[in-house]
Amino acid sequence: MIQAIAFDLDDTLLDTTGLLVPKASADAFNILIKAGLKLSLPECEKFRLEMIKETSHKEVIEKLADNFGTDQTRLASNEAVRMFYEPNLPDVLPLLPGARENLNYLKPKYKLFLVTAGADQAQRKKAQALGINKDFERMYVVNSLDKERKKAVFEDIIKNLAIPPENLLCVGNSLSSEIHDGLLVGAKTCYFEFGEDRGHLISDPRFKPHFHIRQHSELISTCRL
Repeated sequence: MIQAIAFDLDDTLLDTTGLLVPKASADAFNILIKAGLKLSLPECEKFRLEMIKETSHKEVIEKLADNFGTDQTRLASNEAVRMFYEPNLPDVLPLLPGARENLNYLKPKYKLFLVTAGADQAQRKKAQALGINKDFERMYVVNSLDKERKKAVFEDIIKNLAIPPENLLCVGNSLSSEIHDGLLVGAKTCYFEFGEDRGHLISDPRFKPHFHIRQHSELISTCRL
């Protein structure tokens, strides 16, 4: 019986890939280019799209600097990473279609948590711009730049609520992050196939999500909530 739900933020509640990534990545790449990167902006974007399903944006930026840059480019990579993960954000952002209806339905029935990865201030500003702070018992920001994992957060939720692991449902678009870590702690998992992880299915049965959806309108019925 599900008692608590942990939602990812980027490309689960917010269309980060469509609304924020294009400008944030271009701004980051331009920093590298000005510091001597031997690729054009379109070439950087092609490299990003080829790499992003297997690695993080931080590692994409660092690999660009290492493989196609100079010592000056490598020194500039820290600023490029910061620019990507801490972009200038609008004051208001739209939720993905159906997300508001789901949160309104789920909030009276379950303990809801927001578990997101990235730079703390930027992630909290995204939540504020989406108008979702009051929908969650607590917001956790995992510092993915330091390779922190969501596993510890899921364990904390389970411990604090004193619930069996399988009574936590982890919802998100990353098979390598919240789905992988949710399964590690024994939680139920729902893969939201959206954004840059779209179409990236996992063959290892140990890390196969319990549920698989492509839009918010499928969440309630598919997960039997």
